[in-house]
Amino acid sequence: MEAISELHNVEVAGIINISQHLHEIDRYDDRIESLAQEAGFPCLNAKGINTSKAEKFVRDLKPDLALAVGCRVIIPRTIYAAPRFGTIALHDSLLPEYKGFAPLNWSIINGEKHTGVTLFFLNEIMDGGDIVASKEVKIEADETAPQVYEKVCKATIDLLVEQVPLVASGKCKRYPQDCEEGSFTCSRSPEDGLIQWDQPTERIYNLIRALAYPYPGAFTYYNQERLIIWQAEVRTAPPCYKGRIHGKIIGYSKKEGWSDLLTGDGILRVTQVQLGSGEKQNASNILNKVRRKVGLTFEDLLNKINTLETELEKIRSK
Repeated sequence: MEAISELHNVEVAGIINISQHLHEIDRYDDRIESLAQEAGFPCLNAKGINTSKAEKFVRDLKPDLALAVGCRVIIPRTIYAAPRFGTIALHDSLLPEYKGFAPLNWSIINGEKHTGVTLFFLNEIMDGGDIVASKEVKIEADETAPQVYEKVCKATIDLLVEQVPLVASGKCKRYPQDCEEGSFTCSRSPEDGLIQWDQPTERIYNLIRALAYPYPGAFTYYNQERLIIWQAEVRTAPPCYKGRIHGKIIGYSKKEGWSDLLTGDGILRVTQVQLGSGEKQNASNILNKVRRKVGLTFEDLLNKINTLETELEKIRSK
């Protein structure tokens, strides 16, 4: 909506507002509906795009150009080909790399130094249409996903202001993608944030910053309760542990609030956590026993299996 306000001589025909997933903390669908009402734009609130109602909405509007933003489903040809100049879309990566789901999060998880935003024409291939233009965004080593996302949003607005007038006039350049080039990402759910403590420290740290609030958070278990790690840092020049147990608590500071945990190749200093449904707090308030470790033990798994079996027996006996 901010980008639209920056565009001059562009008349908005209408908006299709697709419902977000329930697990998403930062909500946009209600805000989009409110902004559309305030601006007087026709707005269709829908759970999906592949519906006869959505097709009719677009047909009746008869737009010259459509713009897809944050759309996580395949838009059918009956919709994307309906506007006179077609449909352009935004993707949070430098296509043809990172086509698919959660490209920004995956870029941080994988330790990339750059990401970006690409404007392209929709076709029947996921994120595979002709590229109009792109803008690169640098990922700093200590930046979280929300911080990088803010920079991507700024680049997105700049890109739209530059390119939409050209697209709408039919004068933009188009660069076809080679379907065999680039890379893909798979969709992520909150459960994919489970930390594997035998992985390298840098990989675990990247996962934590890639899933920082308002994303669901990277998590482990402590006393069989889910423990979300919201903030951490990589310890530089850590002491050498040849007696290494992954996820073991090896030190903490009540005064400074941190706890040190062993990883696959070093030490991660954890600073902010959340246990179960509790509040965010200093890691040392919880992780302050050097004889303990995080993660599920074999005994924990057995207890969980026994609990599930007990619950199933109760259900069967009803």
